[in-house]
Amino acid sequence: MFEQYDALIFDMDGTLVDSMPLHLDAWQITSDEFQLAFDRELVNSYGGIPTRKIVAMLAEQQGVTIDVEAFTRRKIALYLQHISEVSVFPTMAELVKAQYGKIPMGIGTGAPRDQAQQILHTTGLAAFIPVLVSADDVQNHNAQPRYLPQSAELLGVDPHRCLVFEDTEIGI
Repeated sequence: MFEQYDALIFDMDGTLVDSMPLHLDAWQITSDEFQLAFDRELVNSYGGIPTRKIVAMLAEQQGVTIDVEAFTRRKIALYLQHISEVSVFPTMAELVKAQYGKIPMGIGTGAPRDQAQQILHTTGLAAFIPVLVSADDVQNHNAQPRYLPQSAELLGVDPHRCLVFEDTEIGI
């Protein structure tokens, strides 16, 4: 099925795992606490961009001053309270298990490494996907993403020969 590719590379949040509702719930609560107008669809469309960058963008768009670091810490703390509830999308779980051992697989995510690793271990995906490139591993997150070339390099394949799974326009 994937013979024409040398590797599969997955975005994590919203593509491989169903974590976006938990992120968005944490965003809603934190936005209310910091009196930042919150648009669930807009923030969802920014998937793959680190929280602190989104907060700064939203604050600038809304013309308000926000303590970006305090907002980010609070949003992450709320998300982490529920991180164990993250699940793998069933179709993606089937795909990963079916391709395991047949084609190399990696993950390129805008999530911090510690959060990504926790999700991969909690969901059991760590056993199937050995390569992880996180927000901590790249300079540019989604404007000029480095996830693909870095993931491909770690997998030992040409990035042009990879099939990438992504869920947001920013990521694409």
